[in-house]
Amino acid sequence: MWKLSMRGARGTPFTELGTYASLSDAAEAIQKVENNDNGIFFRVWVDPISAIAPESDAAALSSLDYQTVHHYYSLTRDTH
Repeated sequence: MWKLSMRGARGTPFTELGTYASLSDAAEAIQKVENNDNGIFFRVWVDPISAIAPESDAAALSSLDYQTVHHYYSLTRDTH
């Protein structure tokens, strides 16, 4: 399961948009909010120099983000 959250301008609080069974389902939810039929490219943050770098590829791939002109989306793998 994937938990999708969204915020507007930097510093505004995140709003939860729901939990989805797949990345495709989450991407479809973003497309509906944005009223856009284009594909969604999720970004993966990897910082190999930082002490907070993920311990594994699975950890790195469990947090994805997507940004439009007006919104920032955070998608995290729900381990429960």
